[in-house]
Amino acid sequence: MTFDELERLITAAPAAQGVLTVVTERGQRTYALAPSTQLDREVPMLDWRTAPLAGAFFRHGPGESYEIETGERTTEGRVVERWLIGGRGKALIGDDRVITPDGEQPRPRPAPAAGPARDRDAVIVLDPEQQRAVDLSADTSLVLDGEAGVGKTLVALYRVASLEQRARAHDRRFRALLLVPTEGLRRLVRLLADRLRITRLEIAVTDDWLIERAHAAFPGLPKRLSEGARAQVIALKRHPALRVAFDAFVGWKPPPDNDDNLPKSRARLLYLFGDRDRLEPVIAASGGALPSRAIDAVQKHTREQFQTTTEKSHKHVDADRLIALDGRRLDAGTPMQDANTFDAEDVPVLFELVRRGALSMSRDAKLNQYDHIVIDEAQLRAPMELAAIADALAPHATVTLAGDHRQATDETAWFTGWDAARAELRRPTWVETTLAITYRSVPAISDLGRSITQGTARLPPEPPEDPAVWASACGTAVGQAAALCWHLDALITRDPWRQIAVIARTPEHARRLHAELSRGLDPTLVLDGDFRFEPGILVTTGAAVSGLEFDVVVIPDLTPAFYPVTPELARSLYVAATRARDWLWLLTPDEWSPLVSRGS
Repeated sequence: MTFDELERLITAAPAAQGVLTVVTERGQRTYALAPSTQLDREVPMLDWRTAPLAGAFFRHGPGESYEIETGERTTEGRVVERWLIGGRGKALIGDDRVITPDGEQPRPRPAPAAGPARDRDAVIVLDPEQQRAVDLSADTSLVLDGEAGVGKTLVALYRVASLEQRARAHDRRFRALLLVPTEGLRRLVRLLADRLRITRLEIAVTDDWLIERAHAAFPGLPKRLSEGARAQVIALKRHPALRVAFDAFVGWKPPPDNDDNLPKSRARLLYLFGDRDRLEPVIAASGGALPSRAIDAVQKHTREQFQTTTEKSHKHVDADRLIALDGRRLDAGTPMQDANTFDAEDVPVLFELVRRGALSMSRDAKLNQYDHIVIDEAQLRAPMELAAIADALAPHATVTLAGDHRQATDETAWFTGWDAARAELRRPTWVETTLAITYRSVPAISDLGRSITQGTARLPPEPPEDPAVWASACGTAVGQAAALCWHLDALITRDPWRQIAVIARTPEHARRLHAELSRGLDPTLVLDGDFRFEPGILVTTGAAVSGLEFDVVVIPDLTPAFYPVTPELARSLYVAATRARDWLWLLTPDEWSPLVSRGS
């Protein structure tokens, strides 16, 4: 394409962000890539996100043939050329070169240095500092602190294996539990435990484990969890200030107007979270951390939870008539969707009431007691959650807390440090170890991650001096999508063994990125923890990858809108960046977030 042709195209299609020229049996035709499809114009436009033919722009290079199926029709052709439009219409950008009126110059190709496939089954040898933590006496509880990639989870597993061997040698019972925050980490830890031949280790997602334990202890709890609890509700229910309201329930009995004959556990939840007079001292005790408007949010949510579901109120109707056309419950997606539910955050409250003698568990409850519990990513656990976990410890049991204060990404956990966490677990003897040597990420990635938490992150130039970290300003959303499709396709073709994670901020962001990348790649969307740890490209969220690692991590849309300057988002970005072993690629379609541009 010449610049005269480009000028005519932009004049006819000012919204054009890219150019695609193809040849078919009907001849050659040029299209503008734009925000909408408009074929009946001088220069036809294709919606780059949805138009089937626009997929050829992202998936096929010049000279390559394509086949596109739309319904029962197959369109065949060959890509002649494809360009992004940059420089306010004064630049044509390809995957390997940039053409301007001043001439042509090569375009740097983002990619890690070529290298051999990683041996993922290699025997892992601990360093002396890690081994000392493993070898602590069996009556000592352990805090394993350290930044991302120092091997906290691995050391915790080795310690479990060591304690199991020592117990077996002395013919003692040993029952261990490892709690993790996400399903993805549970799957990874299971693989590691199998490699270490730890035969008797229960591994569970913390919230799921607590909920299962609560159902065994309090049979009157609803089967369903709520779906609509707002952030203010969750923050209040997890705050340790809630404890100021608990003593009032010692010897307390529901009032006589309890017409619903609620189980004791639910009655206490109703009269705690549905009563303003009980919640106002909680707000005061929080020292300003909880706003007074949180009371209204909690009361409203509680009223919804204690309503009768449509299915129950119409139980005389045939069951098949109580299912909506989309197969969901009648209340799903309505203001009644949280009727007859409880919150995961209610579970630690109920166990706290038991400890205070204000509530009794079922006599038939059979709750496991453990000789050792590992709490991984412990900085994400609220004080009362830690206290509820401690209830599952045998009298002389020990604990391993593994975590990193830099990864305290959940502000509603009210994490204030390891001393407070240790106090909740009620163990007499502790050793705290800070692991200092990072084994996961290459130095350039570790250094950038550390600087993000310190507010001093500097973006590397393009191309960078150290190829382990790239930062690409793409100019437009089309430019970002094209860069991802073109260069990740080249990378996975060169190194098919690589595990590549594109990490979004939220599930909605992940779905959008997955749709955009699917124009030119075949990525897998993982939102439910279904990680397979196999080669390929996946799209997921920062919350889902806690504790995981990948050969390559890509963080798109690193803009001020997506990543404004807040402590929580700085920690979230740190977590995402430090999942990368060999290569980290940052991209923005616009300006850079101050989290990474500050000081540059």
